[in-house]
Amino acid sequence: MRFPVSLKLAAAALVLGALTACSSVPVTSMVKLARTDLSATDPAALRIAVRLPQGLRPRRVTLRVTIAVGADKREQAFVLADLDDAGELLSLAGEVTNDTMIYAFRIAPADVPRLLAVRDEMAAHKAKGERGSLTIDVGAEACRLGALPAKTLITTYLKTEHAGDFFPLTRDVDLRKDVPKEAAPERIPLCG
Repeated sequence: MRFPVSLKLAAAALVLGALTACSSVPVTSMVKLARTDLSATDPAALRIAVRLPQGLRPRRVTLRVTIAVGADKREQAFVLADLDDAGELLSLAGEVTNDTMIYAFRIAPADVPRLLAVRDEMAAHKAKGERGSLTIDVGAEACRLGALPAKTLITTYLKTEHAGDFFPLTRDVDLRKDVPKEAAPERIPLCG
């Protein structure tokens, strides 16, 4: 029995775990996600990227993994590290425009064993025939350099295999229309 995996991945505003606008998820990405078994994915290969307007900068990016079995619900949080290998971003080269930047993140190597332990815990529940769920949320804090454009569009990407490419999770989500008021561009603090 497979644990269903709920993915809420996005980045760039104050509370982006709330950003799950299905209308912004490309159909090809839905197919790719449906075929991805995150319970078997190597956490060291997991990469998350975001395309932001020039005036917006990510600060702290956090991955939260929650396992729920019956009434028992446990969560682990991991602060993601910057991805410093430019070679890994080659599949995103065509995504950059004059007025955007792409930022990419990974699980810190020191956190990989802790994430594997969470995955092993999930597998143990599955082996016992217990039903449950695995939820992965990515949230980010951001700051802005000044006023943002009228359309503040962000796109998020995921990479699940060492040799694989990034694929879009959400495309052109407008921070002025598609997110809760508390994450509106005007409420994002200025960079200090």
